Amino acid sequence: MKKKGVVLAATLALAAFARAGAVQDMKQTGSELLGYYSTMYEALVADSAARVAESAARIASAARSHGSQSRDKATYDSLAAAAEKVKGEDLKALREQFKGLSVAMDAFLRRAGTQGWSLYYCPMADGYWIQTAEGVRNPYYGASMLRCGDKVPGVTGG
Repeated sequence: MKKKGVVLAATLALAAFARAGAVQDMKQTGSELLGYYSTMYEALVADSAARVAESAARIASAARSHGSQSRDKATYDSLAAAAEKVKGEDLKALREQFKGLSVAMDAFLRRAGTQGWSLYYCPMADGYWIQTAEGVRNPYYGASMLRCGDKVPGVTGG
């Protein structure tokens, strides 16, 4: 009986350790994906389509790769699906596609516990976005309405 208790305790400890490792992996992945997202965001703020679709493809690929072995596969799959919709060179279309990706990225970063970001919202565009720096810089209107929008209170990573 004592032997079964020791085995059970060891199994539970290993499971907790594995879960902690999975959470840490997800946080690291979140930082990687936030970097790709930030590249897209900065391009849109600058009224440019350069590297937006390429960065979205990297988010999709990394999310599919990391998610294939994760307990949070559905979270990764949702992010990958949103990123796969961001395609083309048309700035207006990319900005519209960026809305769905931003919502999925917010959900992912919250789940992952990724730090160093805040959520913003523009009522004119009816869209959210994520920033890693303070001060409104709207990706939906770029230079024409750079300061349109507000930080969503209470939603930050870190």
